[in-house]
Amino acid sequence: MTFTATAVSGFLLALGIGVMFVAVTAHPVGAAEVALAVAMILGFFASLAAVAWIVRYAVKRALRPVRTMRDELGTIADHRNLQRVTVPSTHDDVADLAQRVNWALDRIEELGERQRAFAAEASHELRSPLTGLRTRLEVALEHPEDEDWPETAQAALDDADRMQQIIADLLTMAKLEAGALGPRGPIDLGELVRGETARRVQRVPIEIETDEGVVVSGARTHLIRVLTNLLDNADRHARSWIRVAVGTDGRDALMMVADDGPGIPPEERERVFQRFQRLAEGRRCDSGGTGLGLPISRDIAKAHGGELFVGDSPDGARLVLRLPLIGAQDPASSAPPVPTTR
Repeated sequence: MTFTATAVSGFLLALGIGVMFVAVTAHPVGAAEVALAVAMILGFFASLAAVAWIVRYAVKRALRPVRTMRDELGTIADHRNLQRVTVPSTHDDVADLAQRVNWALDRIEELGERQRAFAAEASHELRSPLTGLRTRLEVALEHPEDEDWPETAQAALDDADRMQQIIADLLTMAKLEAGALGPRGPIDLGELVRGETARRVQRVPIEIETDEGVVVSGARTHLIRVLTNLLDNADRHARSWIRVAVGTDGRDALMMVADDGPGIPPEERERVFQRFQRLAEGRRCDSGGTGLGLPISRDIAKAHGGELFVGDSPDGARLVLRLPLIGAQDPASSAPPVPTTR
């Protein structure tokens, strides 16, 4: 930039002197006029040089935070160290850019920590059935004549099934995080509930209460997975009944699954949606669960633009799926929310 400005200034100075020489030659003037012309030309180019220097200094100063950010990002990329870039105190677009870069780095670090924690948890969950399977087979092979081989084979098959279920759940979660939800279409939630509950082997009676015409846009297999997970969860804890209700609340569809089990304490309502987290009651009722059913269900709800949460209930647990309706009516004229009591 310095070389270019100097060259242009020199060219313009030479051009000006040449023009002045031609003018003086063509129209002879006195020495005073020549001196004035020279002074004006020199003053003009002095001003031009001053302006060029000021512009260069201002641009260099304005780009200094950008160069600092570039150098810091290079250090981060080279050393895999997610430190943050310096945010200038100028409160301008450059400062806003630095803040957005730091926000992106925060997200990258958070995702990295989640992936590392998830990998560690998955490894631990897979190691348990694998260790049990290996130990069981080693003991059986040490004393084959005293072993009940059908029982050993069945136990080994149970461990293999558990590992297969964990791997399938992990693949499902990976697909959801990648946005691979699959094709969507209109789904009547009441019809879905009636069809799927009719196929289940019911340990306790399942009561169904559904409104007509509660239609959402979704991937059918994934919504079936949510309903199945919620029913499985309720079936593990219910003492004498499970209740499924479908209705609307404003522009949203609601699907509620409740049971008369021990319920979920308020302080544990978010922990049940964490991966591989199982409450003591859940481990007591079903030691073979993976701890991924409810987290997968919440991921599916989010992928559909909805939410899954634990609602208040006077008896047992109540899990509620909220999804946007297709062709939602005006909130004031919509049907009342799904009732909360049995």
